[in-house]
Formats: sequence, structure tokens, C-alpha cells
Amino acid sequence: MTLDRGIEELVAREVEALGYELVKVEFSVGGRRGTLRVFIDRTDAGISIDDCVRVTKSLGLALDGGEAMPGPYTLEVSSPGSHRPLVKRAHFERFLGERARVSHLDETGKRETATGAIATAGETAVTIRAEDGTRTIPYERILRANLQPDDGPPPEPGRARRGRRAGRRPRRRG
Repeated sequence: MTLDRGIEELVAREVEALGYELVKVEFSVGGRRGTLRVFIDRTDAGISIDDCVRVTKSLGLALDGGEAMPGPYTLEVSSPGSHRPLVKRAHFERFLGERARVSHLDETGKRETATGAIATAGETAVTIRAEDGTRTIPYERILRANLQPDDGPPPEPGRARRGRRAGRRPRRRG
């Protein structure tokens, strides 16, 4: 389900008024309840839990004050994480030289993925220096783009990466 443009603009105004950068807004529906995910960042420092709480309170008041949301929803505010989404040209410019993974459509409409260093972020396209060569990808053909640190693929949104024994108590021996 797509999010109403007015809600996105409201979220952007609130986040920016508090001094944060709005990275991305996602809305998904599962069952009877929607989930509004808001990813925020700061250029001068990382995002803390206190930052997320501050934005959550402000957004909650703004969204609940009017009838902005189309029914019951859960609000999640978080940092973009190490696999930060790259949504705007400014994001690609900010992370020039960093490794990124860009899923996109080629000239024939076939889905492709380029992984490599962000070489340039031009007016209409980004250039990725991949192991198999340099690729210039028009922004309008990008389906999804994320920073790609050398620790593997990004986790799915809303899913933490866990080991086999995550959340279990250690066994006592003896």
C-alpha cells in the first residue's frame, strides 16, 4: 500500500523541524493494522534511542491530532543503520566512495544489481564502480539502493539479524 503524499510531507516537516534528516518513510499493512516506518539521521552524529523517542512523540502527536492516518497503525522510528537506504541524489553525493548495492532496471526492463563504490552522483544518474566494470544508472531506474558495508547483504526491513542462539540463555555446565 502506498502512503498518501500529505502524510509523507507531514512526517518530513515534523522530522526536519526537530533538526533531523528524513531518510525514508515506509508504510506496510499486515492484518488490520498498518506500520509506518520512519528512518531518521543526523549529519553531525549518529542517532540515539533518545532521538528516536523524541521524534516518535512528536510524530505521534502530529499524526493523531488530525485524521491523517487511514486507520490503526504502529509507528516505528529508527536510524537507517549500516545498510542505510539511498533514496535521493543527495544521499549518493554524501556517500561518494562508499560501497553500495543498487537494484535497478536495465534498458530492456530486466532487473539487475550493481555492487561497488559510488563513483559519481550526477544530475540524472549515479555511477557505480563495480568489480565487473563501471555502470551508470539513471535515478528513475533505481528500484532500491543501500550502503553495502563488507559484512554481507542488508537485513529485511523490520527484521533484526540474529544468530542461532540469539535470545536464549546460556546453558549451565556441571
